[in-house]
Amino acid sequence: QLTERIGRTPLLRLARVPAQLGVGPEVQILAKAEWFNPGGSVKDRAALRIVEDARRDGRLRPGMTLLDATSGNTGIAYAMIGAAWGFPVTLVVPASIGEERRRILLAYGANLIFSDPYEGTDGAIRLARQLAAREPDRYFYADQYSNPSNWLAHYDTTGVEILEQTGGEVTHLVAGLGTTGTMMGTGRRLKDANPDVVLIGVQPDDAFHGLEGLKHLPTAMVPAIYDPTLIDRLEL
Repeated sequence: QLTERIGRTPLLRLARVPAQLGVGPEVQILAKAEWFNPGGSVKDRAALRIVEDARRDGRLRPGMTLLDATSGNTGIAYAMIGAAWGFPVTLVVPASIGEERRRILLAYGANLIFSDPYEGTDGAIRLARQLAAREPDRYFYADQYSNPSNWLAHYDTTGVEILEQTGGEVTHLVAGLGTTGTMMGTGRRLKDANPDVVLIGVQPDDAFHGLEGLKHLPTAMVPAIYDPTLIDRLEL
């Protein structure tokens, strides 16, 4: 099964980076190589958990279409899983989405609906909500920004893997903030193991940043799964 290849990604030591940053050899900087996932990103984890949970509890039933808003990577994961498991996928994406991602989504068989490019992912979310409300029996609205399965995927996999791969010696976690699922789930797992772990969230410094998948939280729709009290520091 293609989905069995999701997760268990390598943790790579960035040997040259500490010296480039002017810190001593006692500092180890590690990167989780999420591009090893079959869909090419960390979003495979959340998409798989969202689909599994929805099929298990009956929210995604035979004949229904998975619907969600995405800037690209989660959509690729949904489309890949839908192609593998045989359910249709409709994605609302900003019209500014890159041509490469657009081609990948179409190759997996996803139906694309384009939202106002100037409204970014927030515009895509609003349009997806309208579609879901209009035809609730047709769509399973995955709602990655509000769905606890998003962060639970990382609590049960990403965080566990990091603890195992570091022997529990991890001291800091740095992650970009988009849906915030990676930080919320991984961060909670690391904090449960060691409350002294420092969680650092990274976001763009401007609303019109052009970085697909990341949010400038002060000016964007804040994901419902986001808990700002969990994070120790926010960096731009």
